[in-house]
Amino acid sequence: MKKFVAIVAVLVLGGALASAQGAQFASASTGRYTVWSDAGQEDAEALAATLDGLFLVYNEYFRFDETMLKAPLTVRNFSAKDAFDAYLVKVIGETKDDFVYLHYPTAERSELVVYRKDSPDEFSASLAHQAFVQFLKAFVPEPPLWIREGFAVYFERTAYSEETGAVTYAENQAWLETVKLLANQDQLYSLTQLMTLTSDEARDGLDVFYPQSWALVSFFLNSGERRYNRFIWDVIAQLEPTATLEENQAMARDFFLRWHVEEAAQEDFASYLAAQKTFAELVTTGVSAYGDKDLDLAGRLFTQALAKNPSSYIPYYYLGLIAYAKSDYAAAEIQYVKALELGSEEPITNYALGINAFASRRFDDARLYLQKAAEGDPVRYETKVSEILARMESGG
Repeated sequence: MKKFVAIVAVLVLGGALASAQGAQFASASTGRYTVWSDAGQEDAEALAATLDGLFLVYNEYFRFDETMLKAPLTVRNFSAKDAFDAYLVKVIGETKDDFVYLHYPTAERSELVVYRKDSPDEFSASLAHQAFVQFLKAFVPEPPLWIREGFAVYFERTAYSEETGAVTYAENQAWLETVKLLANQDQLYSLTQLMTLTSDEARDGLDVFYPQSWALVSFFLNSGERRYNRFIWDVIAQLEPTATLEENQAMARDFFLRWHVEEAAQEDFASYLAAQKTFAELVTTGVSAYGDKDLDLAGRLFTQALAKNPSSYIPYYYLGLIAYAKSDYAAAEIQYVKALELGSEEPITNYALGINAFASRRFDDARLYLQKAAEGDPVRYETKVSEILARMESGG
């Protein structure tokens, strides 16, 4: 944990509100953030460190001059949703379903308000999203809506890692299936339409605006055509802190049209989307390749699927099957065990582990796994297991 400039402070928040609730807030400060938390000093420091890490990831893309910050960014954390709601009602007269960034003309008054969710992953996603909005608007108060929301979604899987002790970017493709479906149904905006939607239009068309903004940012960042990569960096550099929303959006659109023919870019965008594979598509194609005994292709597809969804047992199980088919029994066991840890069907995975151990002549392990398989699903495995155990006894 990094050392903080300010160490401990306790604040009674918001006059009458805090007095009524008896709320006390610990504070932790870095050069970039001041965090207030009703969950205590350790929580404030941990959250401040995470936010500092998020800031660094964001600024790898935006390269803003930190000295332009007029004050540290303020984040207020509540340990319970009801306290979060009560604070928002006091401050803005209503509550919100999720984290909210309250932006005011002065940086000192603006703040990101969050609360602890039951799911750490959901907390991290909401924090990464709204902390990016706070980051961007601290430097450019009126950025183009598609840049603001597209990058906010792009960063949603960026989170603190216990393994590395750092905040790291992870690809977010949660909206890929949705945006591909919208593209197939011809429901997407044209590129220049998306770039110039008003706030009301974006809100009314949220089901399209939100996923397509993410997809467009992903296209500009990851396209194999360098002219599209160049566009996003150049347009970020031209965002004007004193411009209105309409002016910044018009600048981005006009700069885009200066270098690109919209119809051709629209086709390139559509081709990019079509080439992106969802987790389900990769798994389906991988199963087919495995069935066709194209083990190398299947391995690549399941490895890609794993990168998109590391919490699913399916890629691990099939990577185990592939390793077994290549007689790499040690690798197969690692994959099967991981699949079990993530919730794969126990009888079938234990059977696979047993067969794998038998093939590598680890008969004691094989008996253990096979017996578990037979006990878990006697109809499917009891006879098969009995035959294999008999072969072991006979030295076969």
